[in-house]
Amino acid sequence: MTSRQLAALLLTACIWGGSFLYIRVLVDAGVEPIGVAAIRTTIGGLSLLPFAWMARDRFPRQPRTLAVLGVLSLTNFAVPWTLVAVSEEHINSSVASIVNSAMPFWTAIFAVILTRADKLAGAQVAGLTLGFLGVAALLGSDITDVGGSSMTGIVLMLAATAFAGVSSVAIRRWMSQVHPLPLAFGQIAGASALLLPAALLSGAYTGAEAGAAEVGSALALGGLGSGFAIVIFMWLISSAGPVRAAVVTYIIPPIGVFLGWAVLDEPIGWNLVAGLALIAAGVALVQGVPGLRPWIRLSPPPTVEPADSPAGD
Repeated sequence: MTSRQLAALLLTACIWGGSFLYIRVLVDAGVEPIGVAAIRTTIGGLSLLPFAWMARDRFPRQPRTLAVLGVLSLTNFAVPWTLVAVSEEHINSSVASIVNSAMPFWTAIFAVILTRADKLAGAQVAGLTLGFLGVAALLGSDITDVGGSSMTGIVLMLAATAFAGVSSVAIRRWMSQVHPLPLAFGQIAGASALLLPAALLSGAYTGAEAGAAEVGSALALGGLGSGFAIVIFMWLISSAGPVRAAVVTYIIPPIGVFLGWAVLDEPIGWNLVAGLALIAAGVALVQGVPGLRPWIRLSPPPTVEPADSPAGD
């Protein structure tokens, strides 16, 4: 990996790792979860609009493909991004960033179910077990409840990652012919068309604070995390390859935990450290980190299209 590619990787991880911090700032400011999700999709779609215009000849026109794209707007963006915001009404941003790394587990499971891929190897089963043990560790007494139980927030985050996981596999099976940029923009724009009217009609922004921190968080969450970072990640996939680009999955949780501690003064207890370590090890086993292959036998994981999901939320 060149120095330029490494810089792109770290920049993408930092942007996506900070998304959980931005969500928490907006939730604390009084923005309803559906309003947070609408901000992400609307600003993200506007950020990608110039790139989408340049790639307009690549947009699909078949009715079936457009129908699948509409469904993915719900399952890959609208629903999971709303669930993430709801979960952060109950758990800290650092906890949410760790639980978010469970997405590769769901991807592996749904790949077996939907694509009739090879059965999970022993090391992959061990990785799934480690991952769920990591989630269990997050239920330790050091987690601070905010507006509800920690269990509720973690379950909601797991549901969000499950939606993202099944969407990734569905894209691999039914949408592989669509160019990554129209694929990403179509889903984000479709989700925005659903979420923004619902947020405005439901009063999701009524009484919410709109100071510099909130506006900055909204712009960073939408423009950077849901727009700029996706473009960078697509370039990284094409230049460094999907295997090396997937390393971003392992960098996001530590960044999310650090930002939660540094900016929001969220506690870092034994359960956060243990959960992070177990989930990282589990993801490594499930995904097949190249450095581990000399030590364990592991079937390669299914490859997912680079822009089919908003990695790191």
